[in-house]
Amino acid sequence: MDTRRKPSSMAVECLEMFHGIDRTAFRMLTQVLHREVTQSLMVITFLLSIETMGLSRIVQTTIKKDGWFMNSLVKDCVICLQCLLSPEFSGVVDKSRKLETLGHVLKTELTLYQVYRMRYVLLMIIPDTLSNICSRILGNITMDAVWLEY
Repeated sequence: MDTRRKPSSMAVECLEMFHGIDRTAFRMLTQVLHREVTQSLMVITFLLSIETMGLSRIVQTTIKKDGWFMNSLVKDCVICLQCLLSPEFSGVVDKSRKLETLGHVLKTELTLYQVYRMRYVLLMIIPDTLSNICSRILGNITMDAVWLEY
């Protein structure tokens, strides 16, 4: 007998409504800007992880901007993710590199070195955000995006 509880359809609907902006951002990345599904999923996960650290309204601010802004933000996020996954900082890029678009959204000057210094915290938060939040709020639209790629 399976003793695991499955969320009710009402709970899933409430969760999807609460994360409607995040779902819209994911759709924008995959369907409007034609970004890869995996990359889009990791970018949304990264942004939500930063939001859990107290820097709120990042995704909400971003979806109000034009597509070029979102593309620029994705580039910054991808660089950050590469930096976080690199065991040696020097192997990625210059530590004084400014993350202009991400810094603009956060309303602060931000360098890649600052992100790297948050590495251990982010590497604990990102997998949790991916498995506990993104998989639940983006599951159905991730499948839609995968089908659209083919």
